[in-house]
Amino acid sequence: MLKLKNINVSFGNNHILHNLSCDVKSGDFIVILGVNGAGKSTFFDTIAGKIKPKNGTITLDNTDITHLNEQQRASMITRIFQNTRLNSVGSLTVRQNLAIAHYSRRNARLVNGMQAMPNKRAEKLIVNLGMNPSILEKPMNALSGGQRQLIAFVMATQLTPKILLLDEPTAALDPQAATKLLNYAAQFIKQHHITTLLITHDPYLALNMGNKIWILENGTIPRQFSSKEKKNLNPDELIGHIDYAKITPQK
Repeated sequence: MLKLKNINVSFGNNHILHNLSCDVKSGDFIVILGVNGAGKSTFFDTIAGKIKPKNGTITLDNTDITHLNEQQRASMITRIFQNTRLNSVGSLTVRQNLAIAHYSRRNARLVNGMQAMPNKRAEKLIVNLGMNPSILEKPMNALSGGQRQLIAFVMATQLTPKILLLDEPTAALDPQAATKLLNYAAQFIKQHHITTLLITHDPYLALNMGNKIWILENGTIPRQFSSKEKKNLNPDELIGHIDYAKITPQK
């Protein structure tokens, strides 16, 4: 479905991705682990079209999309960022944000899009999240981080994408909000058979979600684990862990 072949990305003398090649199958839910600086966000930027690789090719359903920009790929690839404020327009209401997302891939002007969003559809989307429809009239800035991420997920999947990129979507959330988001996302992704890539620093999350684990190291993907192989993995050995025994108070 999605293939990256010999992708190289550099910023000056800083080489981020090195001859990276990978193959994402239709229906895959791949969890990507890697330490800071491994190239995870650059990897997603390259898939989404925000960054153009120095060389290499990217194909989606056997169509070369290497030279398509982010906007041109938006009808096929959507992304949710860890920063909740990057996923929506904070000054607009929830209803307006949903309307913009609903018409973002269609030839509809912004004002027309906001006016044309069916009230019943917007209310149904919110009720499915376990929220009161009254939240539709609140500005996104007034919501909690967990609420914003849940709504951002709905915005990103209103028109089912071919590829869904989840860029550490729970990084800024408390455990309860993260659990609610991941539970909703897992069920929705399975129901609609959405090909998904999820970046995280949490090896336990990687072992409990998705059908594959990829380890991104120094701009490449040297280790890939199937669903069966995941069962025998030690989470503490995937990308390391906090060694609390080495943390001592100052005297």
